[in-house]
Amino acid sequence: MATTAKPREETLTARVQALVEEVLAATPHFVVEVAVRGTAGSRVVEVFLDSDAALGVDELARLSREVGFLLDTDEVVEGRYRLDVSSPGLDRPLKLPRQFKKNVGRTLRVHHRRDDADGYTETTGELADADDEAIELAPAARERRRIRYGDILWAKVQLPW
Repeated sequence: MATTAKPREETLTARVQALVEEVLAATPHFVVEVAVRGTAGSRVVEVFLDSDAALGVDELARLSREVGFLLDTDEVVEGRYRLDVSSPGLDRPLKLPRQFKKNVGRTLRVHHRRDDADGYTETTGELADADDEAIELAPAARERRRIRYGDILWAKVQLPW
């Protein structure tokens, strides 16, 4: 009977994410993404966290120790692995409504579905508002464009320099 590694990796990723969410349950922090790469004995487990509050290096180190302890105790990852716990950084796209809400007032570059045709376009402007369904981007003074999350391919914070 042949099996593919993809479903096994998805299950492993889901198990890792569940443990990370357990660690974060009583904190203002949340999971942005969990990725598991490599093969048994040489895996890399990447965990990207964000927070409604400050998320400093010391807090990331503490969370990394807690996640690593649970992964080892529950023997979630077979063989040796490297655990990387970090915040997404400004170079990674925003993914969750919570991240957009946190960045209201900042300039974003958003690659999104066109309103009037097939395909995608980019809009850059100040993130004026974000709710659970969409964002409002202000590319020019007194102008706002509402973009649903489902229409966003990617969105990145633009640095002022």
